[in-house]
Amino acid sequence: MKHEAYAEILINATLVSPHDFSEIYEFVLNQDLEAIECVRVQSLAEGLVFPVDHFQKTLSTILFELNHVRVNPRVDNRFIIQKLTHALQDIGVGVKHAPQADSMAVCYRPLGEITDNVRFHFNPDGKFIFLSPVFRPVLISKKIQLKI
Repeated sequence: MKHEAYAEILINATLVSPHDFSEIYEFVLNQDLEAIECVRVQSLAEGLVFPVDHFQKTLSTILFELNHVRVNPRVDNRFIIQKLTHALQDIGVGVKHAPQADSMAVCYRPLGEITDNVRFHFNPDGKFIFLSPVFRPVLISKKIQLKI
C-alpha cells in the first residue's frame, strides 16, 4: 500500500508532573513516529496554543501521558494509524474496535479503543518512545534537605 508523504498524526498529551495543575501539549508525528511539531495548549476551547521552540531539546526525556489522537480526515491515514497501533501493541497496549478507513469514527477515534493509559517520552531526535503499562512508570518527586 502506498502512503502519502504528508500523512501525520496528532497526539494530545498531558505532562506527567507531581504538581496539581496539568500542562497539555500536542505533538505532530510523521510516518516514522517522530515529533515534527509541538505546541503547548493553554485552552483548546479558546484555541490558545503556543508553539514550543526547540522542543526536541527542551522536552526530550520528559514523561507525558497520551490523552487522544487525531488525524486529518482528508488524507489516507491507514499507514500511520497502523504504524502507531503496532507500536502500542509492541509494548503490550491493546487496541480494540478499530474503525474502518471510510468510517466517521476515524475522525474522533482513529485508532479505536486503547486498553491502557499510555505514557511516553521522546529522544532529542524526536523519536517517540512508548512505555509499557506493565511497568507502570511513575514520576517520583522527593525533596532532599541538606544538612550543613
